[in-house]
Amino acid sequence: MVLPHREALYGHALSLTRNADEAEDLVQETTLRALRGFESFRADGPIRAWLLTILRNLFINSYRSRARAPQSISLDALENPDPVMPSLPGPERQVLSKMENEALASAISRLPADYREVLVLSDVRGLTYQEISDRMGIPVGTVRSRLSRARNRVRRSLFSWRPDAQGSSKMASGSGRSPGHAGPSSLFPA
Repeated sequence: MVLPHREALYGHALSLTRNADEAEDLVQETTLRALRGFESFRADGPIRAWLLTILRNLFINSYRSRARAPQSISLDALENPDPVMPSLPGPERQVLSKMENEALASAISRLPADYREVLVLSDVRGLTYQEISDRMGIPVGTVRSRLSRARNRVRRSLFSWRPDAQGSSKMASGSGRSPGHAGPSSLFPA
């Protein structure tokens, strides 16, 4: 009953799954379901259409159950969650983190007091522009310009060792615009 239609079932399963192994599994499951439910088959209808309906319904059900299932994550991906900075053994990473933190603290401490205060309130304490404006008694536009200038100065200070950062305003603003223009910040998100 099913064997004459096996190639048609496999071709349809392959077009649905786009994977030979999954298509073979789907055809086997379809065959099993057809044999179990042969009593429900109406003799006046075409058997091929009935088998293809079973196959399609099985595919849809498996697709829906996979979509609802929680995604699995590779343990290898968890081993190093930061693709930019490869994970180092404990002591080396601690020293590197300490050096990064010291460089950042030094760059922030060299800022003028009004820039430093806005930067700390925004990027360390997480206050909104309006909250900083109210606390310091300055307009929101001034908060934004001081924050942008502070971020640019810190960024230039941290990356001054790079050859492309020497005398270049591209590094400071994120584009080829003038140094005073506040571009999008990747170092300190707004």
